[in-house]
Amino acid sequence: MITRRDFLKVTAAGGALASLGSVTEAKAAMKSAVPDEGFCHEGARKIPVIAEVDLVVAGGSSRAIAAAVAAAKTGSRVYLVGYMPYLGEDICGSHLYERKEGEKLQTALARKLFPGKNFPTPLHIKKTLEDELIDNNVQFLYSSYVTNVLTDPSGKPAGVGQTGYPLQNDYRCDAQCIRCRTIRSRT
Repeated sequence: MITRRDFLKVTAAGGALASLGSVTEAKAAMKSAVPDEGFCHEGARKIPVIAEVDLVVAGGSSRAIAAAVAAAKTGSRVYLVGYMPYLGEDICGSHLYERKEGEKLQTALARKLFPGKNFPTPLHIKKTLEDELIDNNVQFLYSSYVTNVLTDPSGKPAGVGQTGYPLQNDYRCDAQCIRCRTIRSRT
């Protein structure tokens, strides 16, 4: 594993050597500091646990919200991680506001999303989905990605790692993890 200090040394030395025209020496210096050219290794680090739940649902679509709410209604502790800065990307992002003539809405959530004959607004869809999560005690994050599955010492899934979008001109997307027993992707 290369340390931060070694990385800075190699970068500075390599840049200096390359600027002087000795690219061969720069490559040799870099190879000695990075033993396996095909991979970079990240050192061990502590990642904060932001929640312990029964189920993590990855995705912010109407299907993801329906799955999260259904699990919460059975007594499960649920955390939803949506990658967009809003919920309902399957409807709002795709402009799927239309219904077929005479179409019957099958679920209570569908009836809330499409209450009348007029098309709902994107704000109505987003707010309705958010309220559905809040009303059913489902924790959730916007603008976040599930980045990896965390395992326990026996290799069984034990949670997910997640990170959010960086703020403008701020590239410190600190990772966090959510401990859980089950993971469902509904993207």
